[in-house]
Amino acid sequence: MNDHSPYYSREELLTLLDYVQHKAKEETKIQVAECMLDYGIDIKLVGTITGLTKNQLKR
Repeated sequence: MNDHSPYYSREELLTLLDYVQHKAKEETKIQVAECMLDYGIDIKLVGTITGLTKNQLKR
């Protein structure tokens, strides 16, 4: 790497941004699911709505 090259290539940055976006969506789904479960909504219904598996909901 020389002094004029970027730290990350465009492809690496796009891959990193895609990963961060995916993780943020996953965390949001988990937070929504936790709230739904706190309100007593059935775990199967929460899974259907959020797309999360039972294992993901039982964290």
